Amino acid sequence: MSNHQARFIELKLNQILRYDSDEAALFRGFYENIENIKLKKIFSILHAQFNNLFSFMNDKAQANQHYNADPSRSLKDLIQFTKSFHANLRDEYAFTINDYYEDIMNKCISFLSSNGGSTIPEDFKFINIIEDQPIFNIANTKSLSSAVSSTTVHMRLIGEGSYANVFKYKDPFYNVFYAVKRAKNDLRFDELERFRNEFDDLNSLESPFIIKAFSYENKKNEYVMEYADETLSKYINRSNSTLLFESRRVLIEQLFRAFMYIHAKGILHRDISLTNILVKHYDDGSVYAKISDFGNVKRMNSTLTRQGTEIKGVLNDYNDLEVVGFENYEIRHETYALGKVIYFVLTGRTSNYHSEKNEPLKQFILKAVSPNKNKRFTNVTEMKEELYQKVYPTLRK
Repeated sequence: MSNHQARFIELKLNQILRYDSDEAALFRGFYENIENIKLKKIFSILHAQFNNLFSFMNDKAQANQHYNADPSRSLKDLIQFTKSFHANLRDEYAFTINDYYEDIMNKCISFLSSNGGSTIPEDFKFINIIEDQPIFNIANTKSLSSAVSSTTVHMRLIGEGSYANVFKYKDPFYNVFYAVKRAKNDLRFDELERFRNEFDDLNSLESPFIIKAFSYENKKNEYVMEYADETLSKYINRSNSTLLFESRRVLIEQLFRAFMYIHAKGILHRDISLTNILVKHYDDGSVYAKISDFGNVKRMNSTLTRQGTEIKGVLNDYNDLEVVGFENYEIRHETYALGKVIYFVLTGRTSNYHSEKNEPLKQFILKAVSPNKNKRFTNVTEMKEELYQKVYPTLRK
């Protein structure tokens, strides 16, 4: 397969080599990570050609003129060449096309003519020419198999952190989306061990409100896990003006159940945030909060939390943790961060707690984030009882 694909790439390069130029050479720096020299050259040639033809189209659209015959044919041929090339490359040569440029290609192919010039639609929007990044990237793929067949699927990058990248793919056998979390190549031994422990936690924990991990691949240091649709931050910000109190209460109850279960297992999350809590939507209208990112957990019997460990977690109490050390993170730090999340779910706000007009809610959040740890909630059950007994009755009115 690899030899066949390599010959195919060489054939395609010969078809467009006449378009190679000094300008195309300028784009080769974007494709330095591609091992196949011929593929690298093809991408740089295509990139330069698309930019030239799109720029000319911008000029013509601005002047309310037709797109000339020669560039019209050239762009149509270029799009068809690129789509065919994309469809025929497999395995290590498979690649993705920049979403924005691919959308422009699809729109252009609908009005480009091979005979004479092309009429540019009246609603044509100015094309933002991409000159500072690649428009082609080698695709991340995953091999899948069932009892009767096997296949390779492309994965799309959907998230990037300090230690790992997260991809999304659709399993054709089950018609279900999954996520893949892959450790970065430059991790230290202890960081890689923590990454593996994160999988072990997610694989062993059984709760509908915690992201489930299914299988670990040692060769690539990656694991397959349940896919969720969006972050809690995105969900609340998107629906805050229409989200009913009952829906907010249900989400918070799910968070309570998740963290009561986690703590009962002797685990402190240590990285609670609005992006580490995910939201999954179901066809019946159900919405489930799911805790993810267990890479910074603290276990009572762990030796991985070293003295002087760097503080992580955007909602954490940095003032206190800088004094006591991240290795001494405890339950009152956990309820501190969780309190911020609960307040965000109820209000859509992340600050100005002292200006909260609902007095019971104000007292709840100020207790959760009190500078004096002795005044904070000492467990999730206390938080739940205060919300149900003092805060919720005032929010239902």
